Amino acid sequence: MTETIPFSKLREQSEDTFELIVASSKRAGQINDLRMAKYPLPTLTEDQEETFEETPEEEELVNWDKMVKPVTSAVNEMLAGKVNYHYTEEVKETVAEETDLDFQE
Repeated sequence: MTETIPFSKLREQSEDTFELIVASSKRAGQINDLRMAKYPLPTLTEDQEETFEETPEEEELVNWDKMVKPVTSAVNEMLAGKVNYHYTEEVKETVAEETDLDFQE
């Protein structure tokens, strides 16, 4: 059974929803990269052919369906306050200047 993630609690972390979504997605990417490093997928080189004679050991098999998805893990970390994020560049708020645009029809 699936659980609903309480996004209203995320709003308590920050007023900017877009900021939370971006931070969560970047964290989910990090979690996914860590999992792929821990459990690399088998790849074939050019000189190898795919064979079905060998079966992997049970220890090598990873049940990806039972693992918590990276996005769910990232959002749960955000809810628990375990994710700290900051801007790498200074955010400059600029006021849009009024410009006269000539529209040609």
